[in-house]
Amino acid sequence: MRTLDLLNKVVKLGFDREKVLADIDASLDEIIGAENRKPIAEEEINEELASDILLGFECEKENN
Repeated sequence: MRTLDLLNKVVKLGFDREKVLADIDASLDEIIGAENRKPIAEEEINEELASDILLGFECEKENN
């Protein structure tokens, strides 16, 4: 999945785009390493990682 697609999915849940972008960037920087990142429109992440990040946002939404 492209990171941009993940961003758009999370924004559709009702989250602020800038906050989501910052949170996803921070997570991916920690997991992948900032030096290994590509621009968001080109970056591909595996489905398991994308699902884990999406689940985190879904849980956050349920708890608020």
